[in-house]
Amino acid sequence: MPASRAHYVTHAPDVHPARHAVTSRALHASLALTIGLLYLTAYGRKWATTQLESANWYLLVVHVNLGLLSVALSLGLLAAHLWLPQPPPQGLPRVTRLAHRGLLAVLLALPVAAYIGTGFDLRVLGQWTLPAFQRLPLAASLTVLFEVPLITLMEPFGRFHRDWGADLLLPCLLGGHIAAALFHHLVLKDGALDRIWSLRR
Repeated sequence: MPASRAHYVTHAPDVHPARHAVTSRALHASLALTIGLLYLTAYGRKWATTQLESANWYLLVVHVNLGLLSVALSLGLLAAHLWLPQPPPQGLPRVTRLAHRGLLAVLLALPVAAYIGTGFDLRVLGQWTLPAFQRLPLAASLTVLFEVPLITLMEPFGRFHRDWGADLLLPCLLGGHIAAALFHHLVLKDGALDRIWSLRR
């Protein structure tokens, strides 16, 4: 890189990183909280209630709306990673970038799989109803295209959401993400964890 270009990159006015800090870090914190609440409501239904209790239904409604919120936050965070300027990651840039986007991809895939695989209408904010996947013309078209019953088409998505996606894949990715952040903070001592949770420039 020419010296003049390197000087420009290093000493250009530091305006965009502040915008990135406010946007990306707020989205990151909101998504982390939402994921925690999603697991709390899911396992609260499974372990603390039965399907005959009204609490089970209320927790499901909250879980569904949190899932929709996680989609919006994941898309926002992905957009921030793609379009907002940010400092290059230290260590292994490509691995770091792939890990972040892989995690976001799973966070987007789980709600989509839930919508396709559950087979019931979704109540959104108590005001709107999102019709079940099986009611959509697309569902009928896919059954004709693949020549399978609708339940056969839906079941793999339901299993992904209920079992290995939410119970195995996402926890492993989250665990790796947290472990990497702690490694930067405790071993490398590069201030990465402080930068993630602070809005200071």
